[in-house]
Amino acid sequence: MKNRSKLNTLLLLAASLVLGMVVASTFRNDIQKTTDLHNPTLDSSEVNETSASTRFVQDPPQRTAFRPDFSSGLRRSNQRSNFFMLRAFQDAIGESWKSTVRVTSNGKQLALGAVVGRDGWIISKASEMPSTGKVTCRMYDGKDYEGEVVTQVVDLDLALIQVPNRQLVPIAWDTTTVPERGRWLATTDVRAGVPTAVGVVSAGTLTVSKSNAVLGVYLDDAPEGAAITQVLPGSGAQLAGLQLNDCICGVNGNDIRGRDAFLTAVRGGMGGQILQLDVIRDGRKFSTEGRLMDLAQELLDETEMEVNGEISARSTGFSSVFQHDTVLNPNQCGGPLVNLDGKAVGINIARAGRVSSYALPADVVKPVVENLIEQAKLVSRPVDAQSTLRPIR
Repeated sequence: MKNRSKLNTLLLLAASLVLGMVVASTFRNDIQKTTDLHNPTLDSSEVNETSASTRFVQDPPQRTAFRPDFSSGLRRSNQRSNFFMLRAFQDAIGESWKSTVRVTSNGKQLALGAVVGRDGWIISKASEMPSTGKVTCRMYDGKDYEGEVVTQVVDLDLALIQVPNRQLVPIAWDTTTVPERGRWLATTDVRAGVPTAVGVVSAGTLTVSKSNAVLGVYLDDAPEGAAITQVLPGSGAQLAGLQLNDCICGVNGNDIRGRDAFLTAVRGGMGGQILQLDVIRDGRKFSTEGRLMDLAQELLDETEMEVNGEISARSTGFSSVFQHDTVLNPNQCGGPLVNLDGKAVGINIARAGRVSSYALPADVVKPVVENLIEQAKLVSRPVDAQSTLRPIR
């Protein structure tokens, strides 16, 4: 028995050795074939002639005639939010895209929005709204409606917008629970059925403390006010057109004399807050608007800003949000964040970093929005049953 056992063991080892040699030989031949096929010194006839004696030569695979339109953003096809990845979520998000709105002003997209009332009610990101309160809302059917910001909730950075349309499609909420870590989520847009981006939940409910909002400039004392020695890329200062050697001499109608005076004037401001600035450039005085931004300490560096990209002006000061890793632009916040059942589990409220986005949970947003709509209806009502809803003053 012992000898038979030893014999079986030897036979098994020998068989394994032979099999390994065959596999290794086949693998080497495949590698050599691949190398020869990609060797620029050999033409196809030489390759076929060399390998035909030992194996059948397969014709080169035919390439598909389909060519994606890379001009529409598909040049980043190796990234998560490429068209083919987004299209895979088309069935999952259902009809939720019909409840998404693009909020624009002067032809520029400010944010996305979510329809929260069939009779003309929309919510969006408040700190991205213009100081005039007038916006244009594009619906899923391609129609534009003039909207007006009715009210804002500073703590949540939400704005309630009203448009004269009673045929909107309200978002379907899922307020049962905050999605667990690792759950897939989609950010919808007005495009037919294809989300604008997808990601996964990276952190449960958390509180984001308010940071010191900044304009994004380094300053020095000057006789006329506060002289700019550096403008941070992507900051509110750069977006306002401020330049090196400009001198800020006024903030919100108050004279500024030196760097400390400017810091005092903006201390306590909120991210997204618009400042009225008086500036001197080459001896000429002019006025402009600059937006304060919540920039973390590590972002107060030119290299870091270039790597991380633009972030939301208001990205801190939230008592209850959950974090996901969807890569969004600031003007893609304010709209629905839906689960794989096509229901809104939150509202995207800020892009805080390269792969850090915040969303207000649905169970926080829904009751607040319902209360805002009820209050707004009490303030202003249509003149008669046939009239369209008026913008609330």
